[in-house]
Amino acid sequence: MGYEIDFNKEVVIITGAAMGIGAAMARVFAKANAQVVIFDVVDEETAKETIAACKEVGPEPLYLKVDISDEEAVKTNVKAVADKYGHIDMLINNAGINKDWDLSFAVNVKGTYYMSEACREYLAKVGGRVVVVTSASVFSGGTGFPAYNSTKAGSYALGMFLAKNYAKEGIRVNTIAPAVIMSKMMVDRFGSEEAVREHYRSIMPLGKMGEAEDIGNVALFLCSHMSDYLTGQLIYADGGRSAIG
Repeated sequence: MGYEIDFNKEVVIITGAAMGIGAAMARVFAKANAQVVIFDVVDEETAKETIAACKEVGPEPLYLKVDISDEEAVKTNVKAVADKYGHIDMLINNAGINKDWDLSFAVNVKGTYYMSEACREYLAKVGGRVVVVTSASVFSGGTGFPAYNSTKAGSYALGMFLAKNYAKEGIRVNTIAPAVIMSKMMVDRFGSEEAVREHYRSIMPLGKMGEAEDIGNVALFLCSHMSDYLTGQLIYADGGRSAIG
């Protein structure tokens, strides 16, 4: 017998979901019948493929152009979502950038905090779930980008702080640490998808690198009732590299 997750149009806000891992998460959650709300800093035109893909498999998503490093913009737009749908059930703090120190901290750490705090009162009403996307590079020192590593470490620490402080309100907070996921960042680094896959084929214990949908599926699990007794947990989504690689 199969098991199907159906969120029955529960509302999930996913940051940085116009492209990449966030876009895959949006599709995965739409397919599970969640009402997806995309927060991203790019114009809606850039997200049209993601919006169309969500509409093909689930409810039509809502797209809002939001700079999550702007606390007032976050508060305004989160309230707009709550006013429109009457509830906010899930938050996925996926947005992340690899820029200079100040901008990386503003988005990767402060933006995660602003989003979580803005959603907190709504999540507390429904036993909400929060997912923070950090990076396995936090624990390996990889990537070669100190601002990215450091601020993603900040988002992990923040996720633990939120888990401890939100638990008494019935809000579960868990963290995903992806590694070696096919993305524009990886293609830019190696020059092509083929080059990325070839580089990691012999390195990864599973003989392949991860896809964005793999992270979406982990987030789906963490937001479903199958993980009702999990909070404050970190899940490595790295094909076994950190454990047996």
